[in-house]
Amino acid sequence: MHIERLRLRWGEMDAMKHLNNVSYFRYFEQARISWFEALGFDAAGDVEGPVLGSISCRFIKPALYPCDVVVTLWPTRIGNSSFTMGQQMVRDGGDGDVYAAGDATMVWIDIETGRPRPLPAAMRAVLQAAMDGSASTT
Repeated sequence: MHIERLRLRWGEMDAMKHLNNVSYFRYFEQARISWFEALGFDAAGDVEGPVLGSISCRFIKPALYPCDVVVTLWPTRIGNSSFTMGQQMVRDGGDGDVYAAGDATMVWIDIETGRPRPLPAAMRAVLQAAMDGSASTT
């Protein structure tokens, strides 16, 4: 559904000399934000939109600086007012090193009230097309 290429920053390394655990969540977040922007979502001007409901991460192999990574997102579940995306971070360059994987559940809400709303038909269509493998969204 979405692929984001990112470069690790030296300042994100921890005392163990690998990417700090919290940074993986930031990279996943950046990929989600880039995907929403590519779809035309405007958090500042829209009256409804997605918020993060839950997120998980399995740390598989430490990412070491210097390194370029690829974060991939894909839909795994579509609900009435929420959807879940699989997410994975791998080393850019095709060597197959998987650094982290997990899931993020997004809840579609009314921005003013904070209450869940049904997913818009256009968002549901994008997600369904990606699940069916019939279209790439970015």
